[in-house]
Amino acid sequence: MRVLHVVRQFHPAIGGLENFVYCLVLEQLRTGIDAEVLTLDSVFHQRPFVRLPYEELVGPIKVRRINWSGSYKYPFAPTVLNHLKGYDIVHVHAVDFFIDFLSITRLLHGSRLVLSTHGGFFHTQYASTLKKIFFNTITRFSLRNYSQVYACSNGDYQSFEPICKGKLRLIENGVDVNKFFDASAKQATRKFVFIGRFSDNKRIDLLVSVFSELIKLHLDYKLLIIGKDWDNNQARLIQQIHSLGLGSNVAIHNGLDDASIKAMFAEVSFIISASEYEGFGMTLVEGMSAGLIPIASPIISFKNIISQSGLGLLADFTEPHVAAQTIHAYTEFCQLNYTSLREQAKVASQSYGWVGTAERFQAAYDELLGDSYRMLQGVRFDTRDSSEVFKAFDASITQEHFLRVAIANAHTLNLARNDSQYLKVLGDTLVLNDGIGVNIASQWKYGRGFAENLNGTDLIPKYLAQSQTKLRIFLLGATDQVVSACFQRCKTLFPQHEWVGFYNGYIDANEHIAVCERIHESGANLLLVAMGNPLQEKWIHQYGETTGAKLCIGVGALFDFMAGSVTRAPSWVRRIHCEWIYRLAIEPKRMWRRYMVGNFLFLIAAWRNCSR
Repeated sequence: MRVLHVVRQFHPAIGGLENFVYCLVLEQLRTGIDAEVLTLDSVFHQRPFVRLPYEELVGPIKVRRINWSGSYKYPFAPTVLNHLKGYDIVHVHAVDFFIDFLSITRLLHGSRLVLSTHGGFFHTQYASTLKKIFFNTITRFSLRNYSQVYACSNGDYQSFEPICKGKLRLIENGVDVNKFFDASAKQATRKFVFIGRFSDNKRIDLLVSVFSELIKLHLDYKLLIIGKDWDNNQARLIQQIHSLGLGSNVAIHNGLDDASIKAMFAEVSFIISASEYEGFGMTLVEGMSAGLIPIASPIISFKNIISQSGLGLLADFTEPHVAAQTIHAYTEFCQLNYTSLREQAKVASQSYGWVGTAERFQAAYDELLGDSYRMLQGVRFDTRDSSEVFKAFDASITQEHFLRVAIANAHTLNLARNDSQYLKVLGDTLVLNDGIGVNIASQWKYGRGFAENLNGTDLIPKYLAQSQTKLRIFLLGATDQVVSACFQRCKTLFPQHEWVGFYNGYIDANEHIAVCERIHESGANLLLVAMGNPLQEKWIHQYGETTGAKLCIGVGALFDFMAGSVTRAPSWVRRIHCEWIYRLAIEPKRMWRRYMVGNFLFLIAAWRNCSR
């Protein structure tokens, strides 16, 4: 799998977005994904201006950079189109020029587009009304051409849900929880650290104001401001610190590397942020991994982190005097319980590690590409060929874990589309592909069909012939005459297995439990159910485990074919996937509606499904 990550800023720029992309790509490379980065060729706000090299390796990560012009808030870089060929997925990060431009030019480049939200562009209140209008019009329109949208936080999920509900998934930011692990002070101190850009939305000015109040309550309070200048705020912060007489209590450190930051943590007990907007709150979690206790503003992302960890304090920094009183009281509490709180912070941070986050992205990519499974009209189809499916069948029996199987064709999906209960049943079932209809739907949506047509009439006899597992088989379905004839023929064709019983499929409402007991007493480990869709799948879902069988498969008209009561199409007709035409010709009165009307409705639904 080849993935191109498109992001406006990357190394040597420093920040949460850049770190997110770096860690994600690093983990993807480790797991075998061929991931690269495309970014702009200069660092915003860097003075003097430096043009970065076109191509560079950042560790093991291949990075290419392109020219841009205009404002850093919406950088114009149309040459991005020259770099998209050959990738399975183009993963765009953040809402800016790239999301819009790649959307409106999708007919030209044809790439599969996905987006990670990273807070949208609501980091500050500046032009908030205009931003909302843009978001609900331009951004909404642009997302029509994105296959998936990954919300980086619960806050982002709430923001984006109204404009892309069907495509939205919550994949919270991963955090490098090893970088600063266990680096905080081993004994309680009154020293705090802020980490991040010195940008307007971080409200570091409020932090400084709060510390001017805190030192009135205890002279030992100290604040380290660590990060990189942004929005030209460093000079203003230095002036504010001096004007408030905080030179010995508040210090600014610009451009430190991770090793230097980790060394400074040795005297720090708290991580603090007054930010008015964060897409996720990565630095808060990084601090917690070091054992730092979080104190933060009550924005959604911080609320979620503190709520999930059961640790920390939310404070309103817009009222410095009140915030100082609250923080001081909490600090006093922490002095008495520091060792346990420090351990709690480290433990809570581990759930945000990058391995799990990368696995969630991998699963989303797999869904999009249809490598492991394919979602067709709300039904999840397995993509394995018959040999791999047979291994799963055998494993369910030998390892004694219950597996229910449905073999679904266009008619199955038509039924499920109009029956929410049936759709839910299929969601709890291993679904295999049957017929040209679902293959066309797969080609339209994923660009390729299934590896093999797994229609039950061929699949089940093939499994019975090839399986080396000792099968004990019970047949349930059809009429007494048909199921009896099928049973006798199967005993002749597959004598290596034990044929333990059969029963017809016309079961009265008060007979189901008795039938289950009969199957259970037979010792069957494989139950074949031929009641037709959707009855057979619903019966297996409700009663399958009660029968004691480990593998239950809905097989449709298999018993009729095996018994000889219904003739199959000639082999050459089956090879060209036209057996449905043969069945229509043989049984026009019964089949015309399913095939003539049903197939037409199915294709309309399939086209709509691949266009979403």
